[in-house]
Amino acid sequence: MKNHQNLSIGVKKSQKNFFCQENLKWFLLIFITIIILLITIFININNTKDDATIITGTIETDNGNQKIDWGRYPTHNITLSESLTITEAGTYHLIGELEDGLITVNIENTVARLILDNVKIKNSSGPAILCSAGEDLVIELVGENTLEDGVLYAADYAEDVTGVVYSKADLSFSGNGNLNITANHQDAIISKDDLKFSSGNYIINAIDDGIRGKDSVYIVAGNFDIKSGGDAIKSTNETDAKKGFIVIENGKFNIDSSMKGIAAVNSILIYNGDFNILSSDDSIHSNNYVGIINGSLNLNSGDDGIHADRELIIDGGNIVVEKAYEGLESQAITINNGAISLYTSDDGINAGGGADLSSNNKMDIFSADENCVININGGNLYIDSSGDGIDSNGFLYFNGGTTVIDGPTNNGNGALDAGLGITTNGGEVIAVGASGMAEDLGSSSSIYSISSFFQNTQKAGTKIEIKDSYNNILISHISAKTFSHLAAGSDSFIPGMSYKIFIDDKEYTSFSIKDTVTIIGNVRSNQMMPQAQQNHR
Repeated sequence: MKNHQNLSIGVKKSQKNFFCQENLKWFLLIFITIIILLITIFININNTKDDATIITGTIETDNGNQKIDWGRYPTHNITLSESLTITEAGTYHLIGELEDGLITVNIENTVARLILDNVKIKNSSGPAILCSAGEDLVIELVGENTLEDGVLYAADYAEDVTGVVYSKADLSFSGNGNLNITANHQDAIISKDDLKFSSGNYIINAIDDGIRGKDSVYIVAGNFDIKSGGDAIKSTNETDAKKGFIVIENGKFNIDSSMKGIAAVNSILIYNGDFNILSSDDSIHSNNYVGIINGSLNLNSGDDGIHADRELIIDGGNIVVEKAYEGLESQAITINNGAISLYTSDDGINAGGGADLSSNNKMDIFSADENCVININGGNLYIDSSGDGIDSNGFLYFNGGTTVIDGPTNNGNGALDAGLGITTNGGEVIAVGASGMAEDLGSSSSIYSISSFFQNTQKAGTKIEIKDSYNNILISHISAKTFSHLAAGSDSFIPGMSYKIFIDDKEYTSFSIKDTVTIIGNVRSNQMMPQAQQNHR
C-alpha cells in the first residue's frame, strides 16, 4: 500500500509540474501562435483574387506630368521658321511650319511643354521632335498637326534615334487636337522612359513600330489610327519587373499591323476601350500577364488573338476574335465574365505551357502539365474551332457561365481536351464535334452531364434540343458544322429523371441520368482510331 501510495503521489506531482505556471505560459503562447496562424491563413485565402486586378500589383504607372505646376515657368510664343533648340524649362507655344528642320529639346533635369498649334514639321534627315535630355516632356495638341521624318537619318544621330518623335525623358501627350505622323525611317513615337497619352487624336503610318515606350505605355484616353510595319503599340523594358508594361484605361484603336498589335514584355492591362486590330502576328501579346476588365475588342490575327506567356484573366467586355490560329493562349487562363466569341483555324483556347506556340513555330505538346489550367467561372463563351475547342495540357474547370463549342470535324481533334482532366461544377456547357478524340465533362464533376455518340455524322445547321419529361427545353443549339458527338452539362439534369434528345425537331433518343456522366450511343468511333492516336489525348 505504501508503495502504491507513493506511486500515486508521484503521478500527482508530475501532473502538477506539467500545469505549473512556467508550462502554462508556453502552452498559452503556442495556442495564441496557432490562432494567429489560422487567422492569417483565413485572411490570405479570403483575400486571394482571381480577377485581373491582381496584375496591378506588378505595375507602377507614372503620373508625374500631372504634378507639374506650369504657372511656375515662363511661356514663349514662337512662330516656326527654322529649327529650334530648347534648353530651358517652360511652355513653348508653337505655330507655323518647318519645311526641313526639327525641334530639339535638351533640358537636363527639368521639364518642358510644347503646345503644337496647327504645326507642320518635316525633317528629311532625322526626327521632327528630338528630346536628348530632360525629366518630363509634355506635348499638347491644338488643331491639326503633321510630323514627318526622312527615309535616311544623318550619321550624327545616335543609333537608337529612330523615331519621328524621340524622347529620352518621360513623354506625355495631351490636348484635343490631331497629330498626323508619317514615319518613313522606322518608328513614329519613341520614349526611352515612360510614355503617356491623356487625350488627343493620332493618325500614324510607320515603316516599323507605331508607338514604343521602353518603360511603359499608359493610355488614359484618345483616338488612335495606326498602320505599322512592325508592332503598333509596344513596351520593351526587360530588366525591371515593374516596367515594360502597357495600361489602357480607355480610347478608340484602329490598328493594322504587320507584326503584333499590342505587345509588352511584362504585362498588359485593359480597363476599357474600343479596339479593332488586324495583325499578322498576335493581336495582343505579353511575355507575362494580360488582364482585360472591360471594353470592346474585335481581333483579326495571323497567329493568336490574345497571348500571355504566364496568365490571361478576362473579367468582362465584348471580345470577338474574328480570325486567328488560336484564340486565347496562356499557361493559365481565367474567364470570370464577358461575351467572348472565337473563330480559329486551330485551338479556340489553349493552355499549353506558356511558350508562344505560334503558327510559325507550332509544336505539338501532349505531355501533361499541372501548371496549365483553364478556369471558366462566368460569362458567355462561344468557340468555332478547326482544332480543339478548348485544350489544356493540365486542368479544365467549368464553374459557371455558358460555354458553347462548335468543335473540329476531323477525328484528330476534339471539342474538349484536357491532359489532367475536366471538372464541371456549374454553368452550362454544350460542345459538339468529331467523335474520334471526344472527351466528356468529367466524372468528378458536381453537376451531371451527358456524352452522346451519334450513329451518323450530323449535318451543319442541325438543331439540337434536350427536353425533360414535361417537354421543357433544357439545352438548345444549332450546329455550325458537321458533328458526331455531343457533350452537354447543366445543373438542370437530375439523377433518375428521363430526358429526350431532338434532332431538327424529331426525337432522336431518350435517356435517364444514371451517373455523373451518362454515356449515350456507341463509342465505336474511338475504337476505330489508331491506338497511338487514342493515347494522344
